Amino acid sequence: MSRKAHLLLAGLLMVLGGACKRPETAVRERPVQRIELVQTVPGMTPDEEKALVAQLSQGLGIPGDTPEEGPGPVRIFRLTLKGGPNPNVGRGLGKTLLISTGSGALVGLLIPAFGFTTWATVRSAALATGAGGLLGLAYGPFWFKENQRLEQEMGYLPWYFIAEWDVLERRPRFGEEVVAHSGSPGIFFGRRTPHLDLRSTMKPLPPESRSEAEVRQASLKAYGEALVKHFRKKG
Repeated sequence: MSRKAHLLLAGLLMVLGGACKRPETAVRERPVQRIELVQTVPGMTPDEEKALVAQLSQGLGIPGDTPEEGPGPVRIFRLTLKGGPNPNVGRGLGKTLLISTGSGALVGLLIPAFGFTTWATVRSAALATGAGGLLGLAYGPFWFKENQRLEQEMGYLPWYFIAEWDVLERRPRFGEEVVAHSGSPGIFFGRRTPHLDLRSTMKPLPPESRSEAEVRQASLKAYGEALVKHFRKKG
């Protein structure tokens, strides 16, 4: 890809990235008045939904008596959440190495793949794929040991969650408008919500309290705490 094409692509990405503000910015400018949860988490119960909404409302300082309808616009934080059990549960060292190596190779392949296809980019892709695979192979044992350590220390591995964050302005009789959404719209990857590392907010579970439901509840609570910490830090 030529220098001019690179500059045009970079400019386009900057324009797309600035087309809509981030939720962290919107919440800092004007606090939200209500939390709404849209979830497709397997097995998540209505009580767990209420607990997560209450946790976020309390953490973000949202009053609990906000009316559904009012004379002015209501600012809403909408969390769209999906997820499931941690895929690393029961995964041995061999499979961890295989997945880590494959992931590294894929990332290496994608790095030069955004350029136009030429012999130079083909060679670069081959080199980057090999380098990514080697890095993934080297990282695999550390990844495996960290999973083992976390499971031994906490009694479980947290569920994984994929989320989108939206800030809405809802006006009576005028519908609603999305004023901020998570990440930046991109050509290749769409929305990119910041990753929340749950290791710092996890709480250990005793051996008698490690059913799938209890691990899910602990993971949801850890996610809610991590989300509150993220917005407080950005606010």
